[in-house]
Amino acid sequence: MEENKKYNQQQYQNQMQQNSQSQQFTDDEQSGFDIKEWLLLFLHYWYLFVICGLIALGLAYLKNRTWIERYQSSGTIIIEENRNTSNNVFMQGFGLQSGYRNIDNQVIMLTSYDLISRVVDSLPFLNTDYLSIGRFKTRNLYYNTPILVTADYVHPKVYGKLFKVSLKKDGSYTITDEDGAVDKNLNIKGRLGIPIQHNLFFMMIEPMRSTIDNRNIYIRFRDKRSLINDFMSRLKPEYVVKGSSVLSVSLQSETPDRDIDFINKLFDVFRTENLERKNDAASKTINFIDDQLNLVSQSLAVSEGAMTEFRRSNQIVDLPSHSSEILGKATQYDEKQSQLKLRESYLNYLDNYLKTNLDAGSIVAPSSLGLNEPMLMSLVQQFNNVIAKKNETSEKNPLYSKYEREIEGLKKSINEVIKNMRVSMQIEQSDIDTKLSNVQRDISRLPAKEMQLIGIERKYRVDDNYYTFFLQKRAEAAIQKASNSPDNTVLDRARVITLTNGDTKSKTTMMYLLVGLLLPALFLVIKELINNTIRDEKDIEKISPFPLIGTIKHTNSQDPILAAKHPRSSFTEMFHVIRTRIEFIVQRKNNILILSTSAESGDGKTYFSTNLASVYGMTGKKTLLVDMDIRKPSINARLGITETLGVTDYLIGDGTLDDLIIQKEDVNFDILLGGTTPPNPGELIRSEKLRDMFLELREKYSFIIVDTSPIGLVADSYSLAPMMDANLLIARSGKTNKSFFKKLVEQIKSDKLKHFYVILNDFDIESLPYGRYTKSYGYGYGYGNKKKGQNKYTHYYEDDSEI
Repeated sequence: MEENKKYNQQQYQNQMQQNSQSQQFTDDEQSGFDIKEWLLLFLHYWYLFVICGLIALGLAYLKNRTWIERYQSSGTIIIEENRNTSNNVFMQGFGLQSGYRNIDNQVIMLTSYDLISRVVDSLPFLNTDYLSIGRFKTRNLYYNTPILVTADYVHPKVYGKLFKVSLKKDGSYTITDEDGAVDKNLNIKGRLGIPIQHNLFFMMIEPMRSTIDNRNIYIRFRDKRSLINDFMSRLKPEYVVKGSSVLSVSLQSETPDRDIDFINKLFDVFRTENLERKNDAASKTINFIDDQLNLVSQSLAVSEGAMTEFRRSNQIVDLPSHSSEILGKATQYDEKQSQLKLRESYLNYLDNYLKTNLDAGSIVAPSSLGLNEPMLMSLVQQFNNVIAKKNETSEKNPLYSKYEREIEGLKKSINEVIKNMRVSMQIEQSDIDTKLSNVQRDISRLPAKEMQLIGIERKYRVDDNYYTFFLQKRAEAAIQKASNSPDNTVLDRARVITLTNGDTKSKTTMMYLLVGLLLPALFLVIKELINNTIRDEKDIEKISPFPLIGTIKHTNSQDPILAAKHPRSSFTEMFHVIRTRIEFIVQRKNNILILSTSAESGDGKTYFSTNLASVYGMTGKKTLLVDMDIRKPSINARLGITETLGVTDYLIGDGTLDDLIIQKEDVNFDILLGGTTPPNPGELIRSEKLRDMFLELREKYSFIIVDTSPIGLVADSYSLAPMMDANLLIARSGKTNKSFFKKLVEQIKSDKLKHFYVILNDFDIESLPYGRYTKSYGYGYGYGNKKKGQNKYTHYYEDDSEI
């Protein structure tokens, strides 16, 4: 036993050195983060994490039940910026528009509202959604639908609303509005394949299979605008390789078949529209030539008939050589004059085109009519190119306004060229007229019949040359039109590329589990942060400059002198340790005066005082417990003492100490009660007679324990503390306010009161997060017997099971 006490003293000496160092505590130490404590806290409440984790996994399972596969469907198309083929070279030479296109403009056109509108129009299956609604999932059936709805009329308020179609095996069905979004009383009965008329829609539902089962299908009508906006928002054109002209067009949805149909149709419509634009110039040229051919063919038929009739009736086969020479000259000038008329006709067409602002299409090139005016050909070619760029550009594109300005500038330039050409043509026409009048004088000298035949043949030759010329040009334009092909080539038809949300289930599970684990952790962190009570020795070491000399364990017993009745318990052993440490502090084993106080009421100072007195009484030396809480004495009630006289009565002269000290048979220490509650307790405590009383008591008793008022509430302890050998400040685990205690000990230190030490009372190690996981705790140094079958880290004393 003596060896245990020596070991105890040595251990305490080491602790005292640590406590003396900890008196110079800082704010950093006070707010230090100890990850081990937090881990132990979480381990202590492991069941919260298990429960919340299981709940989170259950919710994740239910969420994953609603998961529907989402696929990315994609196709690739080559957008050629400039086709340098022989056909294009031929077209440029012929004066028609080449295959030049800007790639970025083509991408804009591919995603334009008008183009997607044409695609939607060509896929009527998109107009109605066919849905299968289960407990957790809603799927779009698309091609897997057992029915097909063909609607001739749909009321605008019906779009986007769900209607339930209850199918029967016998081919009948019932349409209802379960949500009541349109008409909660809607109940339409019909048969498959028979049209129905209602004020909401005219439609027919047809079977897509040979047999129909009893099942429910939900239909939703889609208006064209919403469909277009839906596809425009989801359509993603991207270059396969940066800088290339290979474009990947993709869509993501839960209905990949629908997306594949849309992308393929988009490619088809896009290529068709491109071909239509390319054929536009050739078609306009052919139409213009056809108009001219109609006029020339009629004139040619008349002139040919007249010449044949004249030769027959006058029996003339050929003209004499002199007359043929004159006819050759006349025909030459007639052809030049016809060319001037053709040029005039083209200029009139061009002038009319520019005045009517028909810039939605290209202009017929002058070279297509044999008009080889370099300036005009260049301007028309530029005009057609800019028109093509403008038509391929969205109005929102900044280049659109630039192209409009270029078109206006080209119009002015073309008009100026037209004016200059007409001036030149007038001069040329005057020269031809002069030459024709000379030829006409030669003709007038010929015989009458030869002169008439020359006139008829001149007209025939002009019409024939015209007709041959237009036939040739029309054939060239028709060849070009027939050889045209779309500039865009579909490299890969649309197909499903990947499952885009394949990891959604695992992500959902991990997210829910993470939240499920974070919630209890957050709860515990908040709980700990808002908990402002002292819980263990570390809390006291962080906020107190005074050494901690003992910890009293929690007990469920209400016995005020529990230590005396259970001397072999670890509870009593803790008091032995405190007694030993006090002896070490005061450096003597007798004549010790100890004060017990607390920060506030309810911290257990009186309970501590009675049990400490009991432990000192176990030494066999005279021990006295003094109730100096004269404002609210409670020891008499705790120990079942009926007397009430005590300290205050002695101080006012109503008795002697020998008369007032009580010796109770069932306790091993004497008791001096607080006495009658005085009107001036502060004056009595500061009186000299109180000092004399303690001097007299020191002579009679080896140990005196003074239970006084809470030092944090009244100043009584400030007056008593200087008289004591050791002042014990009681802090109760889980009850004493940490902030208040910190201010109190700082105030005591600033007032330079000495010999203050801290006791942690009512400490329940099992209630702390690290209580279950620490290796050992307690003060078992040989007192009592260990319970059999327990190791050295988990033992407890035999008497512990009773308290």
